[in-house]
Amino acid sequence: MSTLPARRAAVPTALAVLFASVLAGCSLDGAAGQGPAAAEPPDVRPLSGAASFSHAEAVRLHDLEEQAIAPCMAARGQRYTPQPRVASARSEETNPYGLLGPRKAAADGYGIVGEYLYLRSSPPPSGDDSRAPAWRRALTGTAKHRVSVRLPDGSRVEYSADGCVARARAEVYGADWDRTEPVVAALSTRVLAAVEKDPDYRAAIRRWSACMAEAGHPAADPQAPRARLNRRLAKAAADPTSLRALGREEIRTATADARCQARVELAETIGGVQRSVEKRVISAAERGVVARHVAAKRDVLKASVSSGASRSPGA
Repeated sequence: MSTLPARRAAVPTALAVLFASVLAGCSLDGAAGQGPAAAEPPDVRPLSGAASFSHAEAVRLHDLEEQAIAPCMAARGQRYTPQPRVASARSEETNPYGLLGPRKAAADGYGIVGEYLYLRSSPPPSGDDSRAPAWRRALTGTAKHRVSVRLPDGSRVEYSADGCVARARAEVYGADWDRTEPVVAALSTRVLAAVEKDPDYRAAIRRWSACMAEAGHPAADPQAPRARLNRRLAKAAADPTSLRALGREEIRTATADARCQARVELAETIGGVQRSVEKRVISAAERGVVARHVAAKRDVLKASVSSGASRSPGA
């Protein structure tokens, strides 16, 4: 089986030094006026994380997909170079509610400056001719074999079952995966939206917002600090001094955020609200789809570990 291109283990030296200097000199004690940082909060996610993978899991499964696509494309007379996964751990593991623990906040803030440096250092994609119609048909399939999946809100998503991408995914995850995955993702979005409308959630956010204002970082909701820092990134990125200053501000803000979340027990409140919401907004039939998807997820992760172990001697 062909090996994947090696991902860079770290950003180039200049970027690594810049990122290290962003973190240097930040005084974390008492950033929100609350003494030592609290323990890490529970990582609450809709449907107990049914739609989520850790970064390590996502990379492992992505590699298996890529390894399955290449021979399929070769059998159709097309060249395909397996690609490394571009997404980083910070982008894939960000909590959908904006929940944040003190350890991550102190080390990486919200991941905004860190992600910018990571993406700036990522290798470009290979030069496969993705513009050729025959290459595209081989990879993504044809309209003749289009499959439509109905989502819980009545909308539909489509994919072509005869493309090498679909065949690779069926090989890695099982034949039912492309039908259950979009449904579970849509149900997760439904739960998230319902939680954010719940009165208990809104009350907890108001308490968190008051804490943030007291700490000198006023924000209406957990997404607001991220949005404010993101808006300033493009301008700050043009100057290393400004980027370092933005990074230090990001860590101060995120540290205050994590401590305010701990003070008002935001994660625990969201967990309780979410359990109640899921009982109310997810039907028995939908729970069956989620259970089937989670079982497939568990099986593919178990198989991926075995597959990785079987390849390791020759790696």
